[in-house]
Amino acid sequence: MTITVTRDTWGIGHAVAPTALDAFWVQGWLAASDRIWQMEWDRRRVAGRWAEVVGQVGVREDRFFRRLGLTDVAKADWEALRPETKAMTEAYSAGVNAWLDDTETELPPEFTSHPSRPEPWEPWHCVAVYKVRHLFMGTFHRKLWRGATVLAAGPEAAAALRADPSTASAILPGEGMLPPVDLLQDVGAILQRAAEDLTAIADTDGGSNSWAIHGSRTQSGRPLLAGDPHRGIEFPNVYHQCHVSCPEFDAIGLAFPGVPGFPHFGHNQSVAWCITHGMADDTDVFVETADSLSEVSWRTETIAVKGGDTVDVRCGITPRGPVVLGEPEEGAVLSMMWTGLSWDGAPERDTTLDALWPMLGASSCERLEETVRPWVIPVNSLLTADAAGDISFKIRGRVVERPPANRWTPVPGTDEHSWQGIRPADFDNLPRETNPERGFLVTANNRVADAGPYISLDFAGPARHDRIVDLLVAMHDATAADMPAIHRDVRSSVGSVFADFLASARPTTDLGKEAQAAIGEWDREVAGDSTGAAAVNASRRHWTELVVDRLGIRNPTLGGPGWPDRVSASRMAAEGATALLLHDGWRTVPGLDTQADLDQLLGQALDSAASELAQSLGPDLDAWRWDDVHIMVSPHPLAT
Repeated sequence: MTITVTRDTWGIGHAVAPTALDAFWVQGWLAASDRIWQMEWDRRRVAGRWAEVVGQVGVREDRFFRRLGLTDVAKADWEALRPETKAMTEAYSAGVNAWLDDTETELPPEFTSHPSRPEPWEPWHCVAVYKVRHLFMGTFHRKLWRGATVLAAGPEAAAALRADPSTASAILPGEGMLPPVDLLQDVGAILQRAAEDLTAIADTDGGSNSWAIHGSRTQSGRPLLAGDPHRGIEFPNVYHQCHVSCPEFDAIGLAFPGVPGFPHFGHNQSVAWCITHGMADDTDVFVETADSLSEVSWRTETIAVKGGDTVDVRCGITPRGPVVLGEPEEGAVLSMMWTGLSWDGAPERDTTLDALWPMLGASSCERLEETVRPWVIPVNSLLTADAAGDISFKIRGRVVERPPANRWTPVPGTDEHSWQGIRPADFDNLPRETNPERGFLVTANNRVADAGPYISLDFAGPARHDRIVDLLVAMHDATAADMPAIHRDVRSSVGSVFADFLASARPTTDLGKEAQAAIGEWDREVAGDSTGAAAVNASRRHWTELVVDRLGIRNPTLGGPGWPDRVSASRMAAEGATALLLHDGWRTVPGLDTQADLDQLLGQALDSAASELAQSLGPDLDAWRWDDVHIMVSPHPLAT
């Protein structure tokens, strides 16, 4: 075969191949050339073999993945794929291995830390590394966090501490909707003993924006589509950009290293697509106690540890899913189920990869939406635009409606709460909209429908969605050159509302009063040199800390010291504490009965935020800058 590969100014690979399978072969070759270490990292994580590289520090994560059994799941899911999908992954793997065969010594520098060269890439690895990139984008950590809140502060506070409490499907957790308190206390005990394990499997979800503009609102008369992914910041980046062309398709986009096609962002000559996280409730956590522990089938696996002794891990499977935390002799363990796993009675396995090849050759929005019927993980808000002028929105992925109690916290390990016999929601019943009258579509992890199948309790608040809508409403003759202005927009809708609340706050220190005045003059732009932005951000964080202190969930009984990890806890707490203000739920906080109580507590937040900023940046408010307190760090997995 003759394949041509060129690199552009930015190093992005562009390949022309004689057949589609050759195109997947060269995509694998390009991925290995650019990202072989990242692919190796993901593959080792799935298999629970990270400790072979980093030693004892990797055991916690390895223990979780061995218990999850994701390797066996990925192999079984690969076997269930269509023959043409298997052929795609086989061609991709052959391309990866061809690069490895031709690269005897020039591996990336990370491999100086590895015990050996990368093993050959196998087709099922494509399934496995795709899974590991989406496992913790769901509700595992959120349900543990909400369990802590229910135990410490009660169900009303748990209901109020959601980014969008207006969600229509959020049936309030009344009598019979939550597990007994002693069950949640069992969860707390398990998590206290497994605090280090939980730190190793931290939540990494973020938020994303996307929008599509119909040709009736553009200068060219053709639609415009923009994607704005907010994946976790890491080095290397989660996406790998490349361009592959063959007689069957000509597509460019963002791939996951180790996975063929362009699952989330891409376009061919006829249609473009992008996604935001659909925020679906895709995971349940079950408390397995004495009665259900008798149903567990146990096995032992051994983890090899660089520079140390091997570690045996006891792994168990329940009728509800794999045991992931706890030991049976402690009297209770936690098992979990996720839509990326298969469960007893499920009608099909994870067939997400069956969509990847057909997507590349789709000729319209409608055809592309048809190609994603096999999609399982994650649930996405998919936006498309085509050369014929259409724009469209569609929820894709496996949506599983369980008993309402499962939506809130860990639940008992009983048949009542299991997924056995439950069929996913029908694809045709998932929300869809095409060519809306207003001339554009926007998704930003927000609630997308008030009816239809239950999707989640945990949508993002509407602020990002509404801000993009405001910007698009003003565009009647839009061009591609206008789109970066939306990407670069730094007006903070949530910060603006929070600043309005701070206007009536009652700080008691001179610095607090100066910070309040600076916020009052703030233009609501989160610019690098903004004093107001720095002060609002710090005040919001201190408000969050005061709220969680009063609710008793800063160091909750459920989880104890070390749980939740700082990133997960701060995100969920900040979302919730801000929502208490935005949605008038602040009276659920103990001691906040009147507006005067609220103003006093907000004043405390201002005082402590101003004190912190003065200590770190100096007492002169002109020296307080947003870019001095908001610094991006791209962590490398091998960094100490």
